[in-house]
Amino acid sequence: MQSDPPSPSLYERLGGHAGLERLLSRFYDRAREDDLLGPIFGAHVHDWDSHLQTVVHFWSNHTGGPVLYRGGMGRHFRLGLEPQHFERWLSLWRSNAELEVGPECAEELHAIASRVAANLKAMAAQASALNVGGPSPRPGSRFGLSSRPSA
Repeated sequence: MQSDPPSPSLYERLGGHAGLERLLSRFYDRAREDDLLGPIFGAHVHDWDSHLQTVVHFWSNHTGGPVLYRGGMGRHFRLGLEPQHFERWLSLWRSNAELEVGPECAEELHAIASRVAANLKAMAAQASALNVGGPSPRPGSRFGLSSRPSA
C-alpha cells in the first residue's frame, strides 16, 4: 500500500531560494520607500545584498526550506521599535505577499510573520525590562511598558 507523496513545502511552492529572494527583494524595495520603516532600514542596513541573503536564509528556515540561518534576533532590540513599527511591517508584508504570490501562500507567509513579530516583541520587552542593549530611546515607551515597577 502506497502512501500519498508529501505535500510540497511553502518554500518549494514559493520557488525555493530564487522565489524567496524575489519576494523579499520586492518587500524591501517597498519597505525602504515606506515613511515609517524606510528611515530605520536606511540608518541600519548598509549592505543590502548581504542583508537580503540573511533574510532569505531566515525565511528558508521558516518556510520548510533548508536551515541556513543560525543567527538570532538580538540586533532588532537596539532599533527602538515600537508597536506601530511591527504593525506597519506586518501590513506591508501582507500586501507584498498578496501582490507577489498566490493567496494561499500569502496567508501562510502572513501567519509566520505574525508569529515572528509576536516573538520579537516579547523578546524585546524582556530585553527592555532587563535593560539589555542599553536604554530604550524613550524610557517607558516601548511596547506600552512603564519604567515604574508595578505595585
